[in-house]
Amino acid sequence: MILRAHPAAEVHGLACTALLDTGATLSGVARRIAVALGLRGRGRIPVSSVHGVRQVERFEFRVGVTPDYSPPDAPRFPFIFDEVIGMGLSDSFEFDALLGMDVLGQCDFAMNRRGACRLVFG
Repeated sequence: MILRAHPAAEVHGLACTALLDTGATLSGVARRIAVALGLRGRGRIPVSSVHGVRQVERFEFRVGVTPDYSPPDAPRFPFIFDEVIGMGLSDSFEFDALLGMDVLGQCDFAMNRRGACRLVFG
């Protein structure tokens, strides 16, 4: 889930499909998500990718991850990564968001030989 950066007490955002990218330094959100949440740009920065270097808008947002498992009858609250300053992604990007090492570096990530992944945070 992508949330506005402020107010911090707000836990409602947009459910998104994100690509976990251990090769990306920054996280990002598709422009359509930034517009839907009313995120204001924070200036442009140069970003290098396989397509070369280009200038992209930066946005401040929060990322909320809800665990798949919780005990029966227990509420499921998202774990929220605050103050993410990420890049704007093209709306042609296949995912709504990209989680780079600025967020993933705060987690433990594992993948077994069958391709099952586990992301541990908190």
